[in-house]
Amino acid sequence: MTLQTVKQQIEQGTLPNLYLVTGNEPALIQKAHRLFASIIDPAEQEMNQSIYDFAEVGLDPILDDYLSAPFFGDHRLVLVENPSFLTAGSKLTANQEKALQEALAQPVPGNLLVLFANEASLDKRKKVTKFVLSRAELLDLPALDERQTRQALHQFLGQRRVEINQEAEAELLLRTQASYSQVLAELPKLLAYASQTKTIDLTGVTGLVSKESTAQAFDLADLVLKQKKAEALHLYHDLIKNGEAPLRLNALLLGQFRLLLQVAGSTGSDQSLGATLKVHPYRVKLARQSLSHYRLGQVRAGFLNIMQMEIKMKSETVDPLFLFEQFLLEF
Repeated sequence: MTLQTVKQQIEQGTLPNLYLVTGNEPALIQKAHRLFASIIDPAEQEMNQSIYDFAEVGLDPILDDYLSAPFFGDHRLVLVENPSFLTAGSKLTANQEKALQEALAQPVPGNLLVLFANEASLDKRKKVTKFVLSRAELLDLPALDERQTRQALHQFLGQRRVEINQEAEAELLLRTQASYSQVLAELPKLLAYASQTKTIDLTGVTGLVSKESTAQAFDLADLVLKQKKAEALHLYHDLIKNGEAPLRLNALLLGQFRLLLQVAGSTGSDQSLGATLKVHPYRVKLARQSLSHYRLGQVRAGFLNIMQMEIKMKSETVDPLFLFEQFLLEF
């Protein structure tokens, strides 16, 4: 089901008692939160709407709330984040599992329980997970691919009668790695920039939108593989000055080389491979484009050298900058 389907259920008053929301697109998940909240009248939300983090409170207070009748209203809404009992990392007691099953089998009329989970982490072998999946309406909100992000961007700007030129759009997608949530977060600045001209140009994007860490790792890996050592060292210096921790930067660089190797040995669409590797499809697309310019043996050597650099960073009291300079000289 989609957000539009949920909206129709709300409008028609045909609401189930249990929803399971999966996916990893933050902007859409926040939209789902707002949509479910619209079920409860604003004047009643303090009494009839609750948000719990299962990792903090456990199951008992959630069930107590869910089994309470609505207070002077038609519905009670219980939203649950991090339902780790549906994953391999956590489990309920036998009594808790029984109580949950009984609560879902005989729900209080008008009450809704919404579980926000990540589909990738669900343990579908567990009895309780199977039970929840059999009872719940499943709302899946996966990350938008590049085409969908472009469409959403054009729709958003079109509603506000603002245009974005081709160069600016390409740079915006590059800097945000085509993440719909990240693009959405950057648009208020860009709309303010284009308030007079009604056009977002390349100058506005480069001046206002910072590159995501994965995009910076892509740039650094590209410079290393193209043997542009002075430029790679300059970028490394800048990233450290801007607050990047050497270990994290090394991990990002290692991750980029690993991705290149994984993509080089794989087939399938950007979307399917991205889902398999748990990365955004746009990163897969960029990796495929980059591989036409690199020798695979060079990528393998870089990956092994960066791994050795990480081991030295963790085990020796050596200046990380010296290690990176040494890596560039020997690579």
